[in-house]
Amino acid sequence: MKKKKIRAVGKMQDYIHAHLTEPITLYDLAQSCGLSPWYASKIFKELLGKTPFEYIRVYRISQAALKLRDEKVDDISGSAFQ
Repeated sequence: MKKKKIRAVGKMQDYIHAHLTEPITLYDLAQSCGLSPWYASKIFKELLGKTPFEYIRVYRISQAALKLRDEKVDDISGSAFQ
């Protein structure tokens, strides 16, 4: 049973990563792994320690931070005060 839960949560994570810039509903996540929304949310939190929406929020923030870090910006502080 544990392997099925791990596989289902993996499918939900894959869905989140593939649709990160789009609105994501609990129904979408449940559909991605073939479970009810209630059960999908329950096992997600059980295995990852976060609700799906906490996970989405943290993942979106971390991806935005990486993007900001990696963007080449010419001297923001110098150009802002000229």
